[in-house]
Amino acid sequence: MSTAAASSGETVSAEGREVVVGLLADPDLPSMVADRLHDSLEARLTAQVADVAVRWRIEVVRDAFEARSTYERLLDRARERVRTTDWDLAICLTDAPLQDAHGVVVAEVGADDSTAVVSLPALGGLDVVRRTRRLVATLAVHLAVDVVAPDGTRTPLRDDPHLHRARTLRVLDPIDPDVSGKIALGHRVGRLRLLLGMTRANRPWQLAWGLSAALGGSLAGSAFGVLYSSIWMLADSLSGWRIALACIAAIAIYVVWLVANHGLWQPRVTPTRRDDVPTTLRNASTLLTVAMGAVMFFTTLFAGVLLACLLFITPDYLATNLGHPSGFGDYLDSALMATVMGMVAGAVGSGLEDDTTIRHATYGFRERHRIEALERDAREQEAS
Repeated sequence: MSTAAASSGETVSAEGREVVVGLLADPDLPSMVADRLHDSLEARLTAQVADVAVRWRIEVVRDAFEARSTYERLLDRARERVRTTDWDLAICLTDAPLQDAHGVVVAEVGADDSTAVVSLPALGGLDVVRRTRRLVATLAVHLAVDVVAPDGTRTPLRDDPHLHRARTLRVLDPIDPDVSGKIALGHRVGRLRLLLGMTRANRPWQLAWGLSAALGGSLAGSAFGVLYSSIWMLADSLSGWRIALACIAAIAIYVVWLVANHGLWQPRVTPTRRDDVPTTLRNASTLLTVAMGAVMFFTTLFAGVLLACLLFITPDYLATNLGHPSGFGDYLDSALMATVMGMVAGAVGSGLEDDTTIRHATYGFRERHRIEALERDAREQEAS
């Protein structure tokens, strides 16, 4: 990777100079975000740097750099991975959550080698691509000064006008000599945003259809509820709050069964990296991931069950079984109770799933790799 010594005024200028920005992305969410940035980041940089002499070229490489390197610090892992590239500067995207004593770390910027690491979970669970584009563009302009104007002086990261507009972000003075700055969030805002970002990286929507045994059990249980009139009569006899309680209980059973039966709850361990996040936050992310996946599954299953009720149960037949004229509310109640049965059956069915299948449905690449590494270390310790 090409480097230059220097440090900055934020004016980037050089006659006909092409700046190659490398985006190194971990699998899953980082790779998806990098692909989205490939076409739009160049235009953003061109608009942000008012110098027609500078041409920007974006290159994307997908590689599990966070998982493969043995370095303790993530920035060092990124440096090692891009050391042999011909990029002018490297922005490394990871879904590994980072923190330090001052709060949740959004980005770390190297002092001498035009490398930066961006932790996507710290950007939250919504609008990740736009937030990443804005941050990566700011970092690229900041780092590019050393490349195209090595005789200039780089404006300190804390004085960057784009970062000043972001009220929740703070630029920390570096503690390590090879780090020029850290962009961080305070503990209160940062923990919440990090939790949502970690949950987003775990892809909770894949839980809905990623478990074949659970899906089969849910469909069978719901079909029983649709076809048997005793379920309709039970739904008719229950008040609204009792039906709501039954729905919540079914979702809770599904969540607890998955987490407990497949060892998704991680025991407290000593962090393997000094910028790692605590186990309690990881467990909270796991619980929120499974809960969101279960709610999505329940909602989708309910929509299918309601449609089946409307198609196969005639109003006259429903009224005959209930003993009073039927309406759409009766269909809703019957569909909800059938869905409750399906969720409980799905929870039992999930016990037939392999633990690896569960983790593929509830975790991203980085978290699966981390759990597998912890289990491998535990096995090695037991064997020794």
